[in-house]
Amino acid sequence: MRNLYRYSKICLGFRTCFPGAMMIVILALFSISCNETVKRPAEMKAQSALDLDPRLKNIDSLVIVYYDDPFGEDSLRYTRYYKQVNAVPGDSLFGQLKGTHLQGEKKTCRGEGKIWCYKEGKIVQTLYFSTRCEECCFLYLIRDGNFYYSRANPVFLSWLSSQKARIPN
Repeated sequence: MRNLYRYSKICLGFRTCFPGAMMIVILALFSISCNETVKRPAEMKAQSALDLDPRLKNIDSLVIVYYDDPFGEDSLRYTRYYKQVNAVPGDSLFGQLKGTHLQGEKKTCRGEGKIWCYKEGKIVQTLYFSTRCEECCFLYLIRDGNFYYSRANPVFLSWLSSQKARIPN
């Protein structure tokens, strides 16, 4: 950046310096400084959520969020209004997490809610779900900027339904 500043002082001091040269120098410096790329695996490898994020093995509590109107007309604000219930992770959730998760692009269908996973009062991961099995029936997590999906199994779907029933009206 210092070199860019020195060059701009020199360039501004001469009337013969044209604006295009300054732009070329800025673009060249920008391209040199931005060599980081997002790392994505060349092939999709099947893994369990517990392998993708080992912190999930030790979670001790959950907050399950159910959006009030996930399939309504307002696609931008449907996540603002929700109800939630506290829960303890059990076999239904861990059975789902042990299943195969494949990396994929973010799905266009809407989620119905999310599960905040805690360990000793600190959130370690957020899981997202949809139970509309005729269209979208999944649990997914985001790890290192990548989306990992698994098809929601019937036991997990039943557990989600029973947890939602615990929410007072």
